[in-house]
Amino acid sequence: MNHFSPRTLALSGVLIALNVVLSRLVSIPLGTTLRISVAQVPVILAGIWFGPLIGGLTGMIGDMIGTAINGYAPNPFILVSATCVGIIPALLAPYIRKNAANSFYRFLRFLPVIAFTMLITSQGLTTLGLSVMYGMPFEATFLTRLPQSLFLCTTNSCLCALIYDRVRAEQFDLA
Repeated sequence: MNHFSPRTLALSGVLIALNVVLSRLVSIPLGTTLRISVAQVPVILAGIWFGPLIGGLTGMIGDMIGTAINGYAPNPFILVSATCVGIIPALLAPYIRKNAANSFYRFLRFLPVIAFTMLITSQGLTTLGLSVMYGMPFEATFLTRLPQSLFLCTTNSCLCALIYDRVRAEQFDLA
């Protein structure tokens, strides 16, 4: 598969745009370090459909565009976190792609992958970036963000399973 074919670039561009819209315009801010958003879903799917390179670039470019829209410089920890959101699920895609009878079983495959991804990215790298940016203790920021991550882990897994089962990679010759 050509990673940079016009078709792949166009589809990943749409997923970047979805990421930016969902993260900046369709999110619920809950203070300085919390935000309810399903913006990771397009990045996760980009990784699964196109592989770790395109998935990582989708997350990175989406974060860079989003920070430019908001008028601040990218936080290196959060930028790496956004990149890893596309890479980690892509590396675990063979587990997700295994035959599942329906969306519920696909959800059960997405759940541990997204939980692991969020532990490394949202709870790990992003929390570290926020604690450095705002001068807050890492442990306190980690605990404050934990309920948000648990909720989003379930929500993102459900959305990814539903979308994945309806928009098959084979339809785009991505497999």
